[in-house]
Amino acid sequence: MSVRIKPTVNNIINLWFSVDTPIRQYKIKLNPEIWGACQTINQTFYPPSKRPSVERYRKMDKVAFARAVQEQLAQNSPGRSN
Repeated sequence: MSVRIKPTVNNIINLWFSVDTPIRQYKIKLNPEIWGACQTINQTFYPPSKRPSVERYRKMDKVAFARAVQEQLAQNSPGRSN
């Protein structure tokens, strides 16, 4: 079973916002760059709906979070030229 994931919006949402299980922990272990980007974005992320807690995030908040993570990953990718 391969658990290396592509940094799609749905995969990022499922990784960051899902219930903590052994499978999720294994995915985190095998995808440290995505998890690290999620942690970085989480420090400064302000949801569009202005909901105070992650448990109350709307779908648009989760999508905005995932897109911010994608941008973070793109900035940190080794093949990117500026």
